[in-house]
Amino acid sequence: MSRNWFFCLAPVLLGLLALAASTIGQPTGFELTKLAERGEGIFHEQCAGCHSIGAQDRPTGPDLAGVSARRERQWLIDFITSPDEMIAAGDPIAVALLAQYNNFKMPAFQLDPPEMEALLIYLAYPEEAAHHGVTTPPPPRAADPARGAALYSGALRLEMGGAPCLACHGIAGAGLAGSSNYGPDLTTVYENFGEAGLTSILQSLPFPSMIPIYADRPLSATEQLDLTAYFAQTAELKVLPPKTLGGFILLGVIIVFGIGALLGLRRLQGVRRPLIEQARKQRGVIR
Repeated sequence: MSRNWFFCLAPVLLGLLALAASTIGQPTGFELTKLAERGEGIFHEQCAGCHSIGAQDRPTGPDLAGVSARRERQWLIDFITSPDEMIAAGDPIAVALLAQYNNFKMPAFQLDPPEMEALLIYLAYPEEAAHHGVTTPPPPRAADPARGAALYSGALRLEMGGAPCLACHGIAGAGLAGSSNYGPDLTTVYENFGEAGLTSILQSLPFPSMIPIYADRPLSATEQLDLTAYFAQTAELKVLPPKTLGGFILLGVIIVFGIGALLGLRRLQGVRRPLIEQARKQRGVIR
């Protein structure tokens, strides 16, 4: 009888031991709250530009509520630190996410072990950081697309001293800037990502080539708002794309040179006529 009881209780005992082992080393109470609060700060600095928690998916990335239950811990660490390597290796989840979100690649974040632990704790227990850490800023003023155009071209200096968009990107309607080719053309950026996605991008500027430029010189909330309004206005105008605009510029140059050549020829004839008459008189051609 005792053996039968043992075999009946063995699975239960093993389950309790496994549960105890899984909770060993897990923070609790005050320590859990402090880690979650620190992780919340890291999330808002590094992740909130493209992701939300408990809101909805964005064009730039999925909502991360419950991500700790959907993904293994090591997978999250690998994807946060080396997303390009996971995509190159053909990880099915990483490849599917890339396709789902407009081939928008997540940049690699170099977090030290304590930072990574705090971020993972916050993703697992976001409620522990509720009403702590980051405060909600007041709503920004109304958007000004004209100011956004000036910020884009560099006519108005960015508050933190970052480079204007025109230094690397072309956009239709910005004259010769359409020849810029260091970064992609931004004519359709508002159509591609929508207002929410573009706002997220301008908040974090997560592209690898932009991180060194803007990491210490982020755009202010008003600059983000004005640039978004400018991109929206540019999309609505449906102005000529850079190549078509360049063709008209070339045609205009040819016309100007043609008019100049014609006027020059007439002027030359007007100068030559008196000289020819004078030469004929000297030779006695004209009596």
